[in-house]
Amino acid sequence: MIKKNWIYILFAFSVLAYFTSAYISWKNSYEIESKVIKSGSGWGYEIYVGKKIFITQRNIPAIIGTKQFVSEEQANKVAELVIVKLKQKHSLPSVTVHELDSLGIEK
Repeated sequence: MIKKNWIYILFAFSVLAYFTSAYISWKNSYEIESKVIKSGSGWGYEIYVGKKIFITQRNIPAIIGTKQFVSEEQANKVAELVIVKLKQKHSLPSVTVHELDSLGIEK
């Protein structure tokens, strides 16, 4: 009985290790780029992984409401922050109000 449980645990660990390794390899094998886009009366951005759209952000993240970036430059600053976070983490990035303030983003 105990041997059987260990076999299940080792199997689950092996599967987890394989998929983690495959995900990291996949993520590192694709180029991540951004493109600033016109959004309503302001600006937004898109993040591409490979040549496919991965994130479309038409509004300023982390704030309440649907306000667009006031300039292409500000949208680009946040897009570059998101790319850095994508490359460092193994999950979707989040942007905080504090980070927007440190980048000088008008809210």
